[in-house]
Amino acid sequence: MAMFKTLPLAILCIMSTGCSDMCGDDVVSRMTSPDGQRDAVMFQRDCGATTGFSTQISIIDAGDKLSGAGNTFRADDDHGVARAGHWGGPWVEMKWLSPDRLLIRHAAKARIFEQDDSVSGVNVTYQTIGS
Repeated sequence: MAMFKTLPLAILCIMSTGCSDMCGDDVVSRMTSPDGQRDAVMFQRDCGATTGFSTQISIIDAGDKLSGAGNTFRADDDHGVARAGHWGGPWVEMKWLSPDRLLIRHAAKARIFEQDDSVSGVNVTYQTIGS
């Protein structure tokens, strides 16, 4: 009987958090642009047992807190096919070429979900590494 009294509370808790982001992010690298205005943040995103680790990159204002999925680049290792980084997701590296140019290099067999050419006034160039 006590279960039926707590069931509505449990449903309310699930409903109130059901639309929130249940993923965990671990920052792998954070690099500030040469002019100090923006940060490129590479992170591993883990959204639970039904998904693999992904490597994501966001371009944000310098010093801002990372929030949500990557706004620039998102990829996974395609079920172990792509070369993995030490953090568990597919290997990726990034480098500022100038205050408004970012180079992102990634493993050849990574499964790409997002790869934007321009974010927040930054032009992004991509290079595939390996075969």
